[in-house]
Amino acid sequence: MPALAERTRRRGPATDRLPGLGRLEQLVLRGDGLTTTSLQVLTGERITSRPLQHWVVAATDDLAALDSGASAYTGTVGSTVAAELRRAHDLLELLPSESLLVREVLLGGPSRVWATATVALVLDRLPETVVRTLSGTEAPIGPTLHAAGVVTGRRLTGWGRRPAGRWAAHLAGVRADDEQVPGREYVMTLPLSGHPLGYFVEWFAPALFDAPHTDGRNR
Repeated sequence: MPALAERTRRRGPATDRLPGLGRLEQLVLRGDGLTTTSLQVLTGERITSRPLQHWVVAATDDLAALDSGASAYTGTVGSTVAAELRRAHDLLELLPSESLLVREVLLGGPSRVWATATVALVLDRLPETVVRTLSGTEAPIGPTLHAAGVVTGRRLTGWGRRPAGRWAAHLAGVRADDEQVPGREYVMTLPLSGHPLGYFVEWFAPALFDAPHTDGRNR
């Protein structure tokens, strides 16, 4: 997966010296709060998750074959997604017998998309009831895990600015594929065992950070 334009090498305090990344952006990118909650606080809108693609990949599948753009799974897998899956394979320490649930998701309010995400989740490390729900429906991952009592943590692996790429057509106010937008990547973990559970890459619309909205009303 391409490196973020700006990436932390130490966990220091927030700084205003990162071009285009003020303290508010860093609070969202570097904090450990839920993405949906952060979006709701900043916009005053009810945020919903809408999967664009949803499919399952076996650990033994040939990821190089996905670079052609053709896929046997639901939706179409592009080469960028294949690169993110290769990164997920490395970070999640997949066993040959395991499978990944992969989703591309839009997060937004009534009329705008404020963030997008690519998610790879190891199904074999979850309770069977959760596996059935997530693999067979488009139910949101966070609430499904919470409802099942699955406690998770997260380990930030990168944050900064990166090209909007294929998300430019969706993110509010973004006009070009090469426009730099705030983004981050992290690994979801199971705190009791420390085992990795999922790999998340998120892109945020710069318009999200233009001005805080504190009155709780929709725009």
